[in-house]
Amino acid sequence: MSVPPSATDQGNVHWSREETMVLIELYRQHPCLWNVKVDMYRDRDKRAAALRQITEDMNRSGTTVTTSDVKRKIESLRNQHRRELRKMQK
Repeated sequence: MSVPPSATDQGNVHWSREETMVLIELYRQHPCLWNVKVDMYRDRDKRAAALRQITEDMNRSGTTVTTSDVKRKIESLRNQHRRELRKMQK
């Protein structure tokens, strides 16, 4: 389906736009990772299982990533989103 993301010297992964969109769609399917109003949000085991599931789904689709790669990308996307929101509030 897609070309695996390329690793850089530091172990970071370069994500294509396609891969990022797939990740976002998979992330949306797991409210325990982003919806603070659901009880599962406070359950570390459920959150870890959701991250593993996203990693497995990404790997099945032809993208080679680790759970830490997925977690790092999600954190990056959330930070970017927060920065954009702050810009809009100014």
